[in-house]
Amino acid sequence: MIAQARNVAAALVAAVVMARSTATAEEAQAAAGTSIIVAGQAFQVGRPVVLWRDPEGFDAYQTRCIDQNGGCCDQESKRYGARKGVQHGDLAELQADVSQLVLHFDGCVNSRSCFKSMHNRLRPSGNGCGLSAHFMIDADGTIYQTLDLVERAFHAEEANSDSIGVEICNRGRVDRSEWSKLPADYRTRVTREVTINGEQHEAYEFRPEQYESIIALTRTLLRLFPKIKPVIPEANGQPIMDTLPDPLSFSGILGHLHIERKKWDPGALDWHRILRALNGFELPVQLRGFTELPRTQAELLAARRAAFDDAEGRASGYFPLGAARLYHSGVHLRAALGTPVRAPVRGRIVAVRRSTAGASSASLVLIKHEVDLGDGPFTFYSLLAHLDLPPRGSPDADAIPWLQSLAHAAPDVAAAFDGGRVVPLDLRVEAGEVIGYVGTVSRGPEEGPEVHFEIFTTEKLTGELRHAFHYLNATDDGEIVRRADLVRPADANGDQELDADEVERFFQAGSLDRRQAFRRVAIRHRHEWGDRDTEESFVNLRELSTLSESERRRLYQIAIAPYVFWTDDLSGALGLPANQTVYSYNALTFLFELSARTNKITLPTVRGREVGETSLESRRLPVRLADWTNPGVSPTEPPLFGAPIGVRLSPRRKDEIPLIELAPTDNQ
Repeated sequence: MIAQARNVAAALVAAVVMARSTATAEEAQAAAGTSIIVAGQAFQVGRPVVLWRDPEGFDAYQTRCIDQNGGCCDQESKRYGARKGVQHGDLAELQADVSQLVLHFDGCVNSRSCFKSMHNRLRPSGNGCGLSAHFMIDADGTIYQTLDLVERAFHAEEANSDSIGVEICNRGRVDRSEWSKLPADYRTRVTREVTINGEQHEAYEFRPEQYESIIALTRTLLRLFPKIKPVIPEANGQPIMDTLPDPLSFSGILGHLHIERKKWDPGALDWHRILRALNGFELPVQLRGFTELPRTQAELLAARRAAFDDAEGRASGYFPLGAARLYHSGVHLRAALGTPVRAPVRGRIVAVRRSTAGASSASLVLIKHEVDLGDGPFTFYSLLAHLDLPPRGSPDADAIPWLQSLAHAAPDVAAAFDGGRVVPLDLRVEAGEVIGYVGTVSRGPEEGPEVHFEIFTTEKLTGELRHAFHYLNATDDGEIVRRADLVRPADANGDQELDADEVERFFQAGSLDRRQAFRRVAIRHRHEWGDRDTEESFVNLRELSTLSESERRRLYQIAIAPYVFWTDDLSGALGLPANQTVYSYNALTFLFELSARTNKITLPTVRGREVGETSLESRRLPVRLADWTNPGVSPTEPPLFGAPIGVRLSPRRKDEIPLIELAPTDNQ
């Protein structure tokens, strides 16, 4: 089963060639509202999407002009062609062929006007009527898909066969004499001076709703098309604003200007904003207004304070230890039940589990990340647990791309997932992509709607990032913390015991200097949620000898057993260490330091006494079982914001979109 599970991604790309101009019932149901269609399959974007065969859609498969006669409009003409390497119309062929995402501005004021302008225009070659783009993004952020991506749209001349085209609604060049013809917001819209292909232009900026849709659509396309890299044409860290010498050799995201010298679109597009979102870092849940990590020192420090306030002042699970001196490799982040949980860094989902047993969620997603800060590549893993995951194949699962991919998984993979077992996968995930929702933890003293967030590596860090941490070897500790420097700061009465109240007081109001040291420690130990430390080894720990055997087994069943995910089978499938020994970091410290070093920011730290490796003598540890067996009422967490007010939640009807035809502005 493991071998098949590891190849599930390959099995999931099999597609059925559809009749292009006719939406199937399955397609219409799967894609309703927020999904695009690629080789007949629906893929979640998470933004409003209107397909070409939806009642309010724009259909580039129609072969006649729109409300126009004369010239090229007096004959039938296809507005699309065949891609060179795509013969059977399946996704695998398409993935091998497509290497570019080309962004345009449309020179119009809404997508209805853009579509008519493209559809009725004489092609530059003079051979046929009509241009096309796979997508249009309207001024309100609505994404219109006009063709399945298996088709070659006519949008960027020689690059058409290998690219996906996106027309973003924007008038382009500023001409104040035409303001009476434009929507009122153009009179107050931000403009920027840009120099493109040697020509200077005053150009209109794009709207925030459009950036959200550009980024969401691009994330989905990057996940589906490995040959499209999350890069733009750059030189010395700045976007190249000239036509490339060999545009067809570039694999990534580019503008029309990079392909044709006579073009200057997409004009004032903020390329860095898009790159930051695609290659940046995100908190798993929104914390005090922060999701994407900022790029300035002041804002990054503010986000770090908000994150640690949540993890240490509000949540109930702390790094690196909990009540009864039990190891805890992650931090908990408090958020409202059902809040989207997002991937912190782009990577690959390598294992998942959906478990519905018990009051505390054992559902999890394990992501592998590969990063290079300029001093050599390294690999780390993020584990997000205590998730709420909808059932495979349910309507709610369509909002989670990796779960959507499992809708038609192989029978043994489906049975394993549906049965609550850990399933190895190999699926791309982009930073900020939703991977689940906040569930409920009810693990002894850890209570509430919280997400478990941890980061570990299998090797000691090399390069610059290693200097952010102080390393501690605890490979012999098992599930019980035996390092004096980890116990004494929280041990208020000096008895070398820790109860839940002591742990909570330390992390909420203890010495900042000591807590800073805890935030910077990297602990080498055998993961407490691995099966190498068995129930038998746990009940035989000398530290627990004051408890009866039945009490020790009960503690194991509450604190550890439901969360074990790491097995020999998983090690073999993912190439993880067979001894289940890792370096655990405070996930927030790791993420903020990674972001800071990526953006050449120095974060000040409070340097005090480091955490040492002094061992506590193995001794009896009177465990207050009430901490684990009599939990309090799980607190609730209200949503950060209420329901949206005055926000359009669905695309406009066609008759609400005025048809405004203006002279083109996309040429020099």
